[in-house]
Amino acid sequence: MFKDYYKMSDEELKELGRKYHLRGFIEEGLVLTDDRKIVNDFVINRKDVIDQLSQRDTRRIAYYSMILSVILSVATILISLIFK
Repeated sequence: MFKDYYKMSDEELKELGRKYHLRGFIEEGLVLTDDRKIVNDFVINRKDVIDQLSQRDTRRIAYYSMILSVILSVATILISLIFK
């Protein structure tokens, strides 16, 4: 279920940021180009994207765990009523 977000490229993280509508994943910053010039450009904030994606994964696991526990609780009650 968990993906290794740290091994993903900036483009992959940018796509996930757009796909899941993450907030503040692209920031304006200074970038050094190949010809050694500093330009003002937009860069991805890797830490924020990875944090938000990890929190999203954790919430999904908690949600499905809660659903499973409710189903098992109802099944336990029904079985105890049937075999009483």
